[in-house]
Amino acid sequence: MLQLKGIRKVFNKGTPDESVLFDNFNFSVEEGEFVSIVGSNGSGKTTLLNLIAGNMQPEAGRILLRGEDITSQKEFVRARRIGRVFQDPALGAAGHMTIAENLAIAENKGKPYGLAAGLNKRRIAAYRDMLHPLGLGLEERMNVPVRALSGGQRQVLALLMATMTPLDVLLLDEHTAALDPKTAEQTMLLTDRIVREKKLTALMVTHNLRFAERYGTRLCMFDKGRVVLDAAGESKAAQKVDDLLALFNEISIECGN
Repeated sequence: MLQLKGIRKVFNKGTPDESVLFDNFNFSVEEGEFVSIVGSNGSGKTTLLNLIAGNMQPEAGRILLRGEDITSQKEFVRARRIGRVFQDPALGAAGHMTIAENLAIAENKGKPYGLAAGLNKRRIAAYRDMLHPLGLGLEERMNVPVRALSGGQRQVLALLMATMTPLDVLLLDEHTAALDPKTAEQTMLLTDRIVREKKLTALMVTHNLRFAERYGTRLCMFDKGRVVLDAAGESKAAQKVDDLLALFNEISIECGN
């Protein structure tokens, strides 16, 4: 469904600080998989998402989505098929616009825009129905600017917006890292529910080993551009936080940390 073949990614090319992160890197994701990705800083987790989303280009290799080569495809074109939720809640929605206006934009992603009003008032009731199950009271604040919401509320809204239209892939880039523990837990429960109900293919980068163990159908650990652990099904179910932490620490010691 999603394939990265022979990927080479070089940073600071042509300078004394040149470094190769991915070299002939191969990675694939099957349709319907929910992949949790962990690893230390600089291991390649977010770079992987950037390559898939198209805001970073590889020096070599191909990226295939449903058999189509999207390696040279612009980021805004890929965004019609690839949703992304970032670590910073402020990046997921337009802060100066209302909740209703943001949902209207998300609902019309990829559609042509004319001179008609951007917000169809007849859709307000449908938006309220979408928000009500979240249990955050957002359905009663449709005309409130998003900048007035808490970080957790903004992140949940960003998650909902990213999944309003049909997607091939959902990218979750440490989307709970900036939240307090309780809000992070609520956001993960909602994430898991949305992924399962919509039967999405998702990749989630996280530093939270407990979330990586608990959620998703597959678990991968990255180190210096390599996959050092790839567990799915019963193998993933057998992974425990202590085991992941032990492997993580072992890698850190080998790297001299």
